Amino acid sequence: MFLDLQNYPYISNDFRPYFFERDLATGNLIRVPDVQNSFQFKTYNLESLDDAALYRVEVRPVLLEWRGTIAPLDSEADSASFLSGSMADSIDFCLKEKLPLRKVHIVTYRGNVEAVSYVNNADPVPKIELMAANPEGMLEGQTAIVKGGGSSLLEGIVRGYQAEGRGRVRLYSINDKYYSKRGWQAEPNRSACGNTPPF
Repeated sequence: MFLDLQNYPYISNDFRPYFFERDLATGNLIRVPDVQNSFQFKTYNLESLDDAALYRVEVRPVLLEWRGTIAPLDSEADSASFLSGSMADSIDFCLKEKLPLRKVHIVTYRGNVEAVSYVNNADPVPKIELMAANPEGMLEGQTAIVKGGGSSLLEGIVRGYQAEGRGRVRLYSINDKYYSKRGWQAEPNRSACGNTPPF
């Protein structure tokens, strides 16, 4: 999918951390934004030896942990676990082959990684090749795990490219409906994330 950045609107404060609380009277889950904290962003340039070493210590173990998350088949949590493993493998390949223009973006909340993306930063169109959020936050009925990290990370990446004056960004998606509601458009003859290697 692609996003035209020329007229992409910012949506202020739309991607704050949030939790669900259970209404004791009805038993329904109620979305509660966390106004006390915000997501923090960090980027690892995989061409830098220092950043690559930091990625191996700070992010790779998280991706491997997420890969092992047990979740119902065909659920969002299952997809996030699969994508986490694919991302770890793709980044290992990138580091081994010394592929240029590769970056890893993360978002953290209270010091914990909540979403990770793997990006080919090529000119003129950067490609967000893989992105996954913490699978534990996607389990049905989950109330204790922060939500919104994936959306916040994607918005942060897009804003960064817009500030650089880039005209377009690509995203390899396994859920086109989710992204089309947010302004992304499907490209003909593209491969979904996970069907082909992203490198």
